[in-house]
Amino acid sequence: MSHLTKLPVDRDAVIAIARQAGQLTVEMQAGLSAIRTKANAYDLVTEADVASEHLLREKLTALDPSIGFWGEESNQPPDTDLYWLVDPIDGTTNYASGVPWWAVNLALYRAEEALLAVTLHLPYGELFWAQAGGGAWRCWADGRTEQMRVSNAETLGAGLVGTGFPTHRGLNEDNNYREFVRISPFCRDVRRMGSAALDLAHVAAGIYSSFWEGFLNPWDVGAGLLLVREAGGVVTDYAGAPYAFGATGLVASNGQSGVHQALLENIQAARQT
Repeated sequence: MSHLTKLPVDRDAVIAIARQAGQLTVEMQAGLSAIRTKANAYDLVTEADVASEHLLREKLTALDPSIGFWGEESNQPPDTDLYWLVDPIDGTTNYASGVPWWAVNLALYRAEEALLAVTLHLPYGELFWAQAGGGAWRCWADGRTEQMRVSNAETLGAGLVGTGFPTHRGLNEDNNYREFVRISPFCRDVRRMGSAALDLAHVAAGIYSSFWEGFLNPWDVGAGLLLVREAGGVVTDYAGAPYAFGATGLVASNGQSGVHQALLENIQAARQT
């Protein structure tokens, strides 16, 4: 294990705040009355997204007011070196539709370096967290905790692969359909669950051997990047370079060449057709 990064805030306090936001989203789900669209008809936001972000901003800022805040709904990139990167509900379409598969997703960053990651799987209450240099951990709803390690699959055919489709899928031909058609025959199977935050957590937990998706935002992946890397995995862009915010596509895997490189080669081939 590498050197554990010292945090400017108490990790357990951050996890408790994530749980408070998660409980708020669970309580609000049955009474949703204002489901709006953002960029297009597939890009949803609810009053619970806004309320969860407000709670997270208030509580996290109270821990240390000098740390900036970058949330999906307000979307104001911070001017501070240290900042929180927050998705108040990742998987809003699931949430708004009554599908029990969404997450509160937050991470503490210094510039583009992740220090702490917290992904809370709702409504189940399962928690994934990682601290730079301290490994990645999974805490079940009953309190059981285990360190996460990525899958030991050596080929695409030996594991489940996750993916997702962008909200512009009906408006732009660069929408992951060609990649999906190309890759799916070579995998044990492909899962499309609707939350990139949870997909990345499940790569870290060894449930998926890999995951790919395009057009993800920093708040979608901010926590997952650290979870996967601290669990022994690799995250790159579609060209195979280390992933950085703003890249067109993301590939996360256990790092096995028969998985990661194979996924890259098939993505690149599909995008050239």
